[in-house]
Amino acid sequence: MSYSPRRQSKLPLTGQTVHSSAALADPEPQMSRRQRSLPPYTRLLCIFVFGVTLIVYLLRPAAIPIDREDFVGPSIKEGHDYFDHFEGHQDCGISSHHLYIPPLSQSNDGKVSSKYCRNRKSLLEALSEGGRHGFEAPFVPKGCHYRWYSTAEICMILDRFDGLVFVGDGLVRQIYAAFNILLRENVALGALQQWAMSDEERASCRCENQYVKSDCSKFAVESSSDVEKNDANSAHRSPYTCNRTPHFYLSVGGSPASEEHTSRMKALLTSSPDSYKPIPIVYSLSLSTSLSWHATTASMDEFLGLADTASDTAMRPMPFLWLGPVAAGHLKPPGQILNQGNNALWHYTHEMAKEARTRNWDVLNLYNLTLQADSWDGSAYGERVALVQAMMVVNWLSKLEST
Repeated sequence: MSYSPRRQSKLPLTGQTVHSSAALADPEPQMSRRQRSLPPYTRLLCIFVFGVTLIVYLLRPAAIPIDREDFVGPSIKEGHDYFDHFEGHQDCGISSHHLYIPPLSQSNDGKVSSKYCRNRKSLLEALSEGGRHGFEAPFVPKGCHYRWYSTAEICMILDRFDGLVFVGDGLVRQIYAAFNILLRENVALGALQQWAMSDEERASCRCENQYVKSDCSKFAVESSSDVEKNDANSAHRSPYTCNRTPHFYLSVGGSPASEEHTSRMKALLTSSPDSYKPIPIVYSLSLSTSLSWHATTASMDEFLGLADTASDTAMRPMPFLWLGPVAAGHLKPPGQILNQGNNALWHYTHEMAKEARTRNWDVLNLYNLTLQADSWDGSAYGERVALVQAMMVVNWLSKLEST
């Protein structure tokens, strides 16, 4: 006789039936309330986890600022000239209105606000991929904006570091000169050792001539210690607004670097071994190597090796910023166009950026910034461009971690 589930009899829904089903499902005796409760240590662990989760939830906007929209007031007030209190401002004819346009927007409550780059990655992309809307027009970043920090704000940024090093050829030298101009608030002679110059030399090297005249370059400031030691005793003073963080420039044209430069670098990187404050390194090589990929990467590895060796003594971070080369100006000599023209420079920019990133360096390309800027010789740019470049470096510094 075949079995059919449909012909199966139904059991009456009695209390006895329910009890029997429960007994079949759970043959173990029922636990009392006391037996079912969690052990004390488990309850304490649950309370701790809940408390930590609640704190992280409440503090999430402050703990993860990289994901927030950074709406803040403009770094330069509308109509205000950043350089109006700098020495030589009127004589040199430099105005921030020609260099920088704040990204102003009007909010619903009538207050002025601006949207700036939220993190280091978006900042470097915006600065590298921006451009000028016309020849000698102010540079405009792409996607988000950078700041023009006041000198007091630059000082606070520098206080987060144990030192700052600029390494490379003429491009880095010009940016370091502008960095000194900002810290000394002197657009006329802030890049130079005024104490070592005669009255005639000071008159001849003012303003744009700090960059253009070759006779003036020998007076370039190459370290904060130079100014600290000599400016106080000079009849023509131009002190730093702040000088708590040492910084210097190392002239490098390839690899190996001079023993003097490597020794100086090692001394700074291994100073204060118990400190966790970073020492950023701003680095670039281009025309001095004739755009040689091999020479540049060899120099990269040399200075990266110095930093790695120093990290065995000091535990601080040593972040690198690679600066891509500037574009060729329209006055570039015809004989240099083939090897140093914009086609060669663009390929060099692209390849060296990849090399830098493989070494975990940050990258700031300066090609677009200078593509429609005025150059007196087709290779180098003047004080105005250098000031913008120096402020871009300051923005990078502002986005670095403090430890």
